Amino acid sequence: MLLHPSKQNEAVKQRTNKFTELTGIKVEYDVTPYGSLLEKITSEAVAGTGVHDAFISASPWGPSLQQYILPLDNFIRESGIDMKRYPKVYVDACTYNGKIISMPYRGHPQLLFYRKDIFKKLGLNPPKTWAELENVAKTIKEKTNLYGISPYYAKGTSMQNLFVWSTYLWSNKADLFDKSWKPIFNNAAGVEATQRYVDPLLKQKVAPPGSVTYNEYEGVQSVAQGESAMVIVWWWVYSVLNDPSVAKPEVAGNIGAVPAPGWEGKEEGTNALLMPLCVFASSKHKEAAWEWMKWATSPELEKERVLDKSNPKATEIVMVHWSTLRDSEVNKAWDGLPAEGAKSLEVAKIFPLIPEWPEVSSVLEIAINDIATGKPTKETLDRAAKEVEGIMKRSRGK
Repeated sequence: MLLHPSKQNEAVKQRTNKFTELTGIKVEYDVTPYGSLLEKITSEAVAGTGVHDAFISASPWGPSLQQYILPLDNFIRESGIDMKRYPKVYVDACTYNGKIISMPYRGHPQLLFYRKDIFKKLGLNPPKTWAELENVAKTIKEKTNLYGISPYYAKGTSMQNLFVWSTYLWSNKADLFDKSWKPIFNNAAGVEATQRYVDPLLKQKVAPPGSVTYNEYEGVQSVAQGESAMVIVWWWVYSVLNDPSVAKPEVAGNIGAVPAPGWEGKEEGTNALLMPLCVFASSKHKEAAWEWMKWATSPELEKERVLDKSNPKATEIVMVHWSTLRDSEVNKAWDGLPAEGAKSLEVAKIFPLIPEWPEVSSVLEIAINDIATGKPTKETLDRAAKEVEGIMKRSRGK
């Protein structure tokens, strides 16, 4: 099994003896750093050696790897698994050309993390809209020594500066493409959303000047180290921000979370990220790989894992089943955060599952960073749209 380092994977590894006792199937794990994971998956897929049987992926990689992945529909049907046990956005992320090619495993809703002590001191409520966020950030900047919010606009970070940008975009009823796959992120709604995304840095001055080069980790650390009071990011950072060995004393234990804000008077639309499990089409042990995957993605194991906080190195708030997200015992153990994640997932979307997405996202990353440095929003998006249109035409022969 090809995995990357994570507390969730460590918890699963530690319980694998139970799986072997139940099934007689022995499991070996190959843990590879996330930065090298796609390269290793691709090499194995193309070579077709069968060295690995299953692997953890990222939903945007699915279309470019799908010819090397075993469709799971028959296994799912024979096992009696109801995919409605997962949020629809996660099932969509596992589906390509009408076939389920992976199983939800490591899912991340997008949340707004904030300093509860600062909000209480200033009499502030967590923002539900971008206007409220802007006002709250302004108040924090004026009345404390903190920046209001810590965005991360750096390019070359595997789409990190696109995740929150897309939430602004979707919440303004804008989108990346139309139904014909023509880029439309440069229309009036897209320009408005993009400008609003960079305004905390460029106009309102409530974000750290360094955020133009921050990646996701640095955006989180800005809050952890007491530089900023808010950050919008995936929920796995909750453990980081509340860890006294990582975060400053005044930060750890003072972190709250709510769904990412939405556009005033419009429907919410946040981003979601999924790292699903797949079986290599070249696997020599397909049935055994499915049995392990079925066990590793079961709601029973998930609940057991998230409730067990005995080992900090294997404790993480990562879950994908509605039953776990809404479980009262789980919510009590995690300060109500799973329920907030469920709210986010009810309105969440994912990036397009198209083979061209890696190239398209690289163009968009550069454009967003350029805009964050002060380049004109409309002109920069127009250039990016023209480049993306060229990518789509070359790929699709139109």
